Amino acid sequence: MQKRKNLIRSMAMLVFCSVMAAGAQNESGQKISKEASTQTSEKISKEKEEAAALSQPLVETPPPEQTPAVAAPLPEDKPLPKQLSVGSEGFFRPGILLQGWFVAQRTEKTATTFRLRRLELHARGDMVSGLISYAAMIDPAKLMEFKDTTVAVKGGADSSVTVKQPGSSAVSILQDFFISVKSPYVDVSLGQFKIPVSWEGYNSSSRLLFPERAMVSREFGDKRDLGIRFSKNFKYFGYSAGIFNGAGQNVLDVDNAKDIAVRLEVYPVKGLVLAGVAYMTLGSRKENAKDRYEADLRYEQGPFLLQAEYIRARDVKNSAASVNGQGFYSAIAWTFWDMLQPCVRVGYMDPNVKLKKASGGKDRSWQFDAGLNYYLRKQEVKFQLSYSRVQYRELKSSNEFILAGQVAF
Repeated sequence: MQKRKNLIRSMAMLVFCSVMAAGAQNESGQKISKEASTQTSEKISKEKEEAAALSQPLVETPPPEQTPAVAAPLPEDKPLPKQLSVGSEGFFRPGILLQGWFVAQRTEKTATTFRLRRLELHARGDMVSGLISYAAMIDPAKLMEFKDTTVAVKGGADSSVTVKQPGSSAVSILQDFFISVKSPYVDVSLGQFKIPVSWEGYNSSSRLLFPERAMVSREFGDKRDLGIRFSKNFKYFGYSAGIFNGAGQNVLDVDNAKDIAVRLEVYPVKGLVLAGVAYMTLGSRKENAKDRYEADLRYEQGPFLLQAEYIRARDVKNSAASVNGQGFYSAIAWTFWDMLQPCVRVGYMDPNVKLKKASGGKDRSWQFDAGLNYYLRKQEVKFQLSYSRVQYRELKSSNEFILAGQVAF
């Protein structure tokens, strides 16, 4: 009985082992078949890729980049910022105007000199963007304008002495100073600035067509005063109105009379400016009263420029009889190659229309100017050569050559 059991066990083990061997053989065969199938598929795919590559044009493989022995040039420097941040949200924009002259003048004899005409240092910007702005400008060269002046000496009968004194009202280097409140329709400024008389006098000295302003512009315009100004420019018109002390630059008022001024400009077409000015003293007119009336025309289109002004003036000083003066000028220019600009100007000046003869160094006169401007960097860097002849009614005529260089930003 035991032998029979052992025989059955042996046969069962043999069958089990046979089944296991057959399964292993079958798995091995499947694995080999699968590997063969994969190899065959890869081979077919590779053959297809090779065939496709042969059908395509040859493309050269670029060589690897080589490090240059010398470093490549750096890109152009970015422009420096034109303004600097200040305060919590404001900005500061510096500016400068330098003008140096060589002058040769002949009246009775020839005199030559080098001259520092302008050294204007500007600072302007906003403290609250779009609302509060400021501006200040000084010109140290102003105090160098001294002239020989005859001064009476106390204690001596009809005795006098010649001394050097400032040739104008410039007793301080301070030119402009104001704080403005801005809005979409009006900017209100309080401080010291130019009165709005004369197009040449009211606008920047850096953009003058000739080194010096016309006689009528210097006589009645290019003046500064303390006061309040209301101004704004729009697409087709602009205005500037102000109330001033009337005492002049860096001078406190000595009475309650005030000067008022209104300047209106219209721009009907591109490049054309038509302007009118009314300036007068309100209050007591017994002394230090003045009136100005002006008409301007300026047209600039392409290389052509035409500019003209006419000013009529009336002054009352120290209860004396009023003095009526007038003057005008007209100038034309043409720019070649955006660099060379020949220009001519003709002006007339009569400081006192009632004056029949020259008096006090003043006389009726005509001014003839011819110039050539070379713009190296437009108004930023330019050189000017001009000749001016002033013919008086009675005084001796004068001739003047000016060679000027300018740097401005």
